[in-house]
Amino acid sequence: MLPRLDDLLEYQHEKVVRSYIRTFNCDESVARGLFSDMLRYLWLARKHTLDRLANPEDDALQFQLVMHEEMRQIDNMWHNFIIYTHDYMKFCDDYFGEYLHHVPDMADAISQTNEEFAVDMEKYLSYVYDRLGEETVCRWFAMHV
Repeated sequence: MLPRLDDLLEYQHEKVVRSYIRTFNCDESVARGLFSDMLRYLWLARKHTLDRLANPEDDALQFQLVMHEEMRQIDNMWHNFIIYTHDYMKFCDDYFGEYLHHVPDMADAISQTNEEFAVDMEKYLSYVYDRLGEETVCRWFAMHV
């Protein structure tokens, strides 16, 4: 199950945003933006899984969709959401039909040469760009390059 992205982005959770502001001492607008980007990432991760299942031979989909270090703040927001266990489980069930697990340090567990990483990253960025647009790619990665 994959919700329409626009429908997913309407989801709000004030307690998660407030908790993030307290924990990370940031502006409300920053926290709200990170919450929206977390929703985008969860949608994209689910979409990538479904796309790979539907098109297992598509080489453009053969990459690991993980949280890269540049996305640490988005990952922190996801951690913050998960601790609201009841709400997170209901959100996952309502929007995705199943619990979306968080696998910590997944990127660290992937063994790749620099060349393999570059190819993987090119596919990753292309996938994000094609589905979420240039602005998302820039927010997630450009400021760190």
